[in-house]
Amino acid sequence: MSQITLEEIKAHCQADDFTDDDVLLADLLGVAEEYVQKHVRRDLEAELPGAWPPGCVHAVKLLVAYWYGNRAAVGDGSNSEVPMGVRDLLAPHRDLSA
Repeated sequence: MSQITLEEIKAHCQADDFTDDDVLLADLLGVAEEYVQKHVRRDLEAELPGAWPPGCVHAVKLLVAYWYGNRAAVGDGSNSEVPMGVRDLLAPHRDLSA
């Protein structure tokens, strides 16, 4: 179950006035939530169903917006792997015991 509604993602990506990209945004949302959980090395959905930390939720939104706006593997002027700030938002929630 997603932590963020499609409507929230559409508003964040400024795509809330049409439905053409709903499937794409839903796919990106799922991938972003998976990325966050793998990065923090925790199953946040099992640990905190419906109540992820705000930093993790915002990281998901940043990832979706970045991937939505940059659909190519390589973009002009930017060679970052993930949007600036995502790793910083996730760092306090990362399981370092493994």
